[in-house]
Amino acid sequence: MRRLGWVFFALVVIVLAGYVLNRGIYIGYTITSYRVGDRTFFLKNCRYLHLNGTDEVSVAGSFIGNTPVETECPPLKNSK
Repeated sequence: MRRLGWVFFALVVIVLAGYVLNRGIYIGYTITSYRVGDRTFFLKNCRYLHLNGTDEVSVAGSFIGNTPVETECPPLKNSK
């Protein structure tokens, strides 16, 4: 009976790890600055780790004059 509990626990861990890697785990970001006239805009790209590699997604609202500190990357990438 105890072995059945460990098998169930291992199965739950594998399913959760697959789900998280399918959604994408946040691994960092890059910031690109653009200068237009006398204004500087920042574009923040969040990077996520997937089963088949990495993905880079621009954060909504990061190009409208907000500082990069004000924009946050979600821990799991939103599926679209």
